[in-house]
Amino acid sequence: MYFNGDKLYMFPSFTQSQCMGFLLSGGGCVIGIDSCTGGETDLIESEIMSLGGKVDCWFLTHAHFDHIDGLRELLERGRIKVEKIYCNFPEIPEIERMETADGGRSVKSAVKLSELIKERGINVIKPEKGKNIRVGHFNVLPLTDGSGHYETLNPTSIVYRVDTNGKSILFLGDTEESHEDKILKEFPDKISCPIVQTAHHGQHGVSERFYNAVTPEAALWCTPDWLWNNDIGNGFNTGPFATIETRLWLEKLNVVNLRPTNETLIIE
Repeated sequence: MYFNGDKLYMFPSFTQSQCMGFLLSGGGCVIGIDSCTGGETDLIESEIMSLGGKVDCWFLTHAHFDHIDGLRELLERGRIKVEKIYCNFPEIPEIERMETADGGRSVKSAVKLSELIKERGINVIKPEKGKNIRVGHFNVLPLTDGSGHYETLNPTSIVYRVDTNGKSILFLGDTEESHEDKILKEFPDKISCPIVQTAHHGQHGVSERFYNAVTPEAALWCTPDWLWNNDIGNGFNTGPFATIETRLWLEKLNVVNLRPTNETLIIE
């Protein structure tokens, strides 16, 4: 339907946390894009084993635990092989400065992941903005590079455009509105993409203007039920998040919403 023989594996949240993790397979090649929390590791590991037990390249958007802790757990278990990792995390003291609201989970995950990468001898590469990365027949283009000094980790998210055998996908991670103008200016011919992952789980990310520039046909929502409905206990759209607003923006564009709930969503 979307990928002309390739497959995208989108993982649900099995904890109370929002999280983001994908696998993309095709032509004997497997790519990872973020890796959820440790709570989703069994499911991710099972899918990787069914694909041969190896990931050719794992692309990480940023260092929040709900994006990297699954990979940390996978490397601790040692059952799968990861050939390369693309990321550009701030130094640990910077992560400590920026992330004080999650009880140190992101700092602990980043420290342990770094240790495990060294132990396993995995090649870590910093993506270069605007420089194509070929992985099998997939082409991955970073539209940002994660550099800069910010107050939180969200603006360090690397935006990846992935071209498949079929339609292209724009992975936004937790990108914020503050980065929009630069991306739109620097990559005017690359921003339009048939499939987009909603920024920051669809809750507070990029603006309606940015989604209008992307002109997506389908949106990938890494969004558990409570966040999808903006309901933290008092009913639909009574919480502090902007998820419903984002849903309305995409509804205007007649976008198909794709969101896993209790099992892996495999999109072909």
